[in-house]
Amino acid sequence: MVRWRVLSAATVMVAALGIGGCTASEPLPPAPNSETALPTAPPNSLAAEDVRTVVDRCATGLGLDAASLGAQLSAASQPAAEAALFFATSNQCADIPASLSRTDVSSFISPLSFVEQPCEGRSVVSFWAHYDDDLIFGNPVIDDELAGGACVRTFFFTYSDAGEGESTYASEREKGIRAAYDAMLGRSGAWVDRSVTLVSGMTVTMTKPSDDDRVSLLFLRLPDGGLSGTTFIYTGQQTLEKLLSGELPSLRTIDAGRSVSVSTLEKSIAEILAGYAPERVLTHLPKEAPDSAGDHPDHSSVGTLVASAVDAGAAGGAQVEYAVGYPSAERPANIAATELERKASLFAVYAAHDPVIGCSSAQTCLARAHFGDWLQREYLIAQADLPR
Repeated sequence: MVRWRVLSAATVMVAALGIGGCTASEPLPPAPNSETALPTAPPNSLAAEDVRTVVDRCATGLGLDAASLGAQLSAASQPAAEAALFFATSNQCADIPASLSRTDVSSFISPLSFVEQPCEGRSVVSFWAHYDDDLIFGNPVIDDELAGGACVRTFFFTYSDAGEGESTYASEREKGIRAAYDAMLGRSGAWVDRSVTLVSGMTVTMTKPSDDDRVSLLFLRLPDGGLSGTTFIYTGQQTLEKLLSGELPSLRTIDAGRSVSVSTLEKSIAEILAGYAPERVLTHLPKEAPDSAGDHPDHSSVGTLVASAVDAGAAGGAQVEYAVGYPSAERPANIAATELERKASLFAVYAAHDPVIGCSSAQTCLARAHFGDWLQREYLIAQADLPR
């Protein structure tokens, strides 16, 4: 637990730089009078030892001397100072310079508020199990939001690896989802990947277009659970469903082997929502909802986790919508004409990287069994209408 103590900016600098105090022979400052300005409170209450922690851990790697970094820390706002301390203690020193200059963040809740640029439009956050779930069950809403100037932050729980673990199949699916967002943005170009460690302790891979801050994709890369929720021996039969049932105490990410518990996931979902403060939230239907019967176990597990966070106050109920998954095929088609052509075309951009689906145009994707049915539908259930 960080102990915060209110210190003046001068005191912080003295502690940070090891400068001695005044001697007895030095003249005393003049007595204050009515024309002397009153002292102002320091911009932050970072403790002297915390300033030293940041300086010791990060100054050399940032190419800064102790005095320069200490001065910047002393002058930073309270949220920026807290962010700098978090970045220093979580081995993310490279994010400190940019965080110290931020004045638009009112409090430090998550590093996401500092590693992302402010969104000029409204913000949409969505949580999905697999790399194509947003394109199938959350479109055309996501596409429409981007067209209207919104920022979209999309979190994917699994590596979508179909039991293959770290593989060309999974990495190609990641390329496919980037390509689909490129198509929605009307761009082509490089994406930039980096890791972000959250306050919850969970580390994710963030991938973003190099020239467009409106989209961020977050990859956790947990094992794909499969349709039965108990398959895939190669990845240890680790599934979200088993995690939620208590059969497994934790799962390990495929890329780095990091341990993730239910508690970590719940805290991370709440942190993502707090860090991005979205006006709209999309995710899968939770397992308890009648319309989730017959859906992929990974889908309903993700929906359950998000619904639990929302019930605990992580987001306002009016902001949250749950997408009907596989069972949507049993409902009337509600997407047609140019809207369907657009949705299917975007999905085809992704599917060109997914050999299991095997389609690369709107027409061939609509002709694919099951996928054609799902693409013609989008059913979102508001939090207030969610059966429990």
